[in-house]
Amino acid sequence: MRLLSLVLGLAIAAGTSFAAAAQQVTWTAGFVNAVGSSYVETVKTVPARIEAATKGRLKIELYDTLVAGPEQPAAVRDGRLDLSFAVSPWLSAEAPYMNFGHLPGLLTDVAMYQKMLDPLLREEMARIWKAKYKAIQLMTGVFEEQCIITRSAPIRTVSDFAGKKVRVHNTEAAALMSKLGAAPTPVPFPEIVPALQRGIVDIVMTSVGTAHGFGFQTVAKHLSLWKIGTVVPWSLVVNEAAWAKLPDDLKPIVQAELRKIEDEHFARHAAFNREAIAKLVAGGMIVYEAPPEELAKVFAKENVAAVFDSWYALNDRAGTDGRGLVKKIEALKSKM
Repeated sequence: MRLLSLVLGLAIAAGTSFAAAAQQVTWTAGFVNAVGSSYVETVKTVPARIEAATKGRLKIELYDTLVAGPEQPAAVRDGRLDLSFAVSPWLSAEAPYMNFGHLPGLLTDVAMYQKMLDPLLREEMARIWKAKYKAIQLMTGVFEEQCIITRSAPIRTVSDFAGKKVRVHNTEAAALMSKLGAAPTPVPFPEIVPALQRGIVDIVMTSVGTAHGFGFQTVAKHLSLWKIGTVVPWSLVVNEAAWAKLPDDLKPIVQAELRKIEDEHFARHAAFNREAIAKLVAGGMIVYEAPPEELAKVFAKENVAAVFDSWYALNDRAGTDGRGLVKKIEALKSKM
């Protein structure tokens, strides 16, 4: 009798293990098709990498039109999407805390952002994703270098911004442009090229990879590098209920593979920038890099303070401690 019970127990355990191993999960993921960007280059590797790492037990299906980009964080919260490769400017109204990377002079390069992830920033972002969107952050990345595109003449001095209609992609850049005398002008992402062509805007601010991917080299001549919006983060987040349903043995496998992808993404950042700019030059664009004396004018205390004050006010309304986060970042910077 004991032998029979043992055999039956082993059979049940084996069957249970086999069923768990055979279980296949499919996640629906939203992203924005920022053609040519390092974001899209990375995003499109994820489904195959995760399927291979999990031996086919987890599949990720990418959709760029199922839910509009700015609505994707809420869609993850509501369970309409399992995942989103969410871009930080989408969060400006509801979670401005996540836009610390847009604050002028706070994080001056992507390498600094990456170094600060595990001591501080990863947990800070994860806390907001969980509290406001019922989501688990699984990885993060950044867009490549931001640039300023014009048709007729480059932006060579700070005074050149005055009176120009500027398409920006985040509220912090908009606040800075306003201080410089420019007029931030909202333009839907898919319409940025015709908006510049038709004179709806005089300047488009975007990443160098997106600039090439969208074909700006065919309609504009000048690309200026001003170090505005140096760090534009994005995060891969999953609905917490979808994550809870994933078999426990798969969770560390998925986390480990995504961390590898994240590390590779950051390792390629500098080379990606160089390649994207080279493609724009090859397409006929002229690159202008703002000199230190002009950058000093952009990042003068009176300009920067206005942007920080605006961001602090947004955080106050959202119930998050923006001032506290800036203090934490500055304290960590002093130790690096």
